[in-house]
Amino acid sequence: MRATLFEMLELRGEYQPEVFLFGEVGGQIVDNPSTLSAAENNTFKETAQIGIGVEYTLFDGYRRENLVYRNATRLDASILRQLDATETLALNAVEAYIDVIRLRELSRLASENIGRHEEIALQIRDLVQLGRIPSSDGFLVDDRIAAARDAKLGIDQSLANAIARYERVVGRSPSGAMNVPGVKNVPKNLRALQNEAVRRSFRVRIADKLAREAQFDAGIKEADRKPRVTLNAGLTYGKNRDGNLGNRSDAFVGVRMNWTLYNGRRPAQSAGLQERIRKAELDRRVAADEVRELAARTWNAYAKNAERSGVLGKQLRANIMIVRQYRDELTAAKRSLIDVLEAERAAFNARFQKISSDAALTFSKYQLLATRSQLTAHFGLAETNAVFEVNYEERARQSPRSAVFNTVVDPLK
Repeated sequence: MRATLFEMLELRGEYQPEVFLFGEVGGQIVDNPSTLSAAENNTFKETAQIGIGVEYTLFDGYRRENLVYRNATRLDASILRQLDATETLALNAVEAYIDVIRLRELSRLASENIGRHEEIALQIRDLVQLGRIPSSDGFLVDDRIAAARDAKLGIDQSLANAIARYERVVGRSPSGAMNVPGVKNVPKNLRALQNEAVRRSFRVRIADKLAREAQFDAGIKEADRKPRVTLNAGLTYGKNRDGNLGNRSDAFVGVRMNWTLYNGRRPAQSAGLQERIRKAELDRRVAADEVRELAARTWNAYAKNAERSGVLGKQLRANIMIVRQYRDELTAAKRSLIDVLEAERAAFNARFQKISSDAALTFSKYQLLATRSQLTAHFGLAETNAVFEVNYEERARQSPRSAVFNTVVDPLK
């Protein structure tokens, strides 16, 4: 992006005079008896001259303006790419953060599950001693305890991997109490989400900038078909110039015009420029369609995750009631151990799915923000707080000769 900025600032020189130094050394024979004396005419002389010239462009078919517009638009696109990359990085960080919280909760749930099975084991030993159930039930509950511990090992491994990913994405280890702030700005419906996403999306705005860049490129080429008018001035000092013996100096000032009336490349050039403009316009429409599709898929995920979270909540409450009832019935010898263990397994699975579903629902809300390119702004990193604002094309249109060049570029540290 900095390189693109400097390329644009380089165009300031297009509006400034060009100063050049020229000179030559050689030999010369001039045959012009009407102006030269007999001694000077048609004789070989060593010649030399040196001079300085100044050229200032008065009109160039708006080539300079289109150059500034194009490079300013290109710079805006470069800034938007950086902002889009920041959105992606922020979404990855949110995903890693939520995943660590989810797996910590699942690890705690797995520990509780082991504890509940150990409570059941104590209850089973008492019932075996009382002769209410066979001793083989003790082996069955030991098997379930081992399975619960194995499940926790798998969850802890996934947690360790999630922490490693968090450290890579965020740059430090997760610490302290972690919680996910809520997202209140949720669109009312899919249509509202799609409209806002297309309007705000960095990807669509990048494609729009590239489409206008193609138009300005065409303007640059079109300038070659118009006259170029310059103001020229200079001073020359030389020896034995134009066949005259001795030293001579002269100065000049005037207006010069160059106009290429015909160039055989122009028809093909025009066709190529129009094709590039059409392609850029098509790319812009494709980008908008892709954002609409992404918004629809994100909305569908959010809606289904919200519905699934509600269903799992009802299932979990029912499973908790079943476990309580089965534990009481086991003590009264009205329910078998396998029924209690299966109820505990169903309750554990419901809690497991509910935690994962809630995490997915939370992440879906943040995805809704990212789809609208508003995720970094949600965390207080607004677009206007970036190092360079996306306003160079606007500034160039206001004043292509001055305002757009009023940019301070701090050195990298």
